[in-house]
Amino acid sequence: MAEYSATRRTPRKHKRVVMKGTESFDADGVKLEPSDMQTAQQRQADDDRRILGELPPHWAVFNERR
Repeated sequence: MAEYSATRRTPRKHKRVVMKGTESFDADGVKLEPSDMQTAQQRQADDDRRILGELPPHWAVFNERR
């Protein structure tokens, strides 16, 4: 490889460095997932639990009056 010269007429091109990533592509529907084995009622119950867990405390619904 030639050494650096300040009087060089054409600029040197940047050498692109490409590293292989750790990502792997997984298409939907190819592999069986745990959520595929759930019934519609189980999915709805899971969604309800998740949503109620994300709500702030003052949004809760109380059955008894204090």
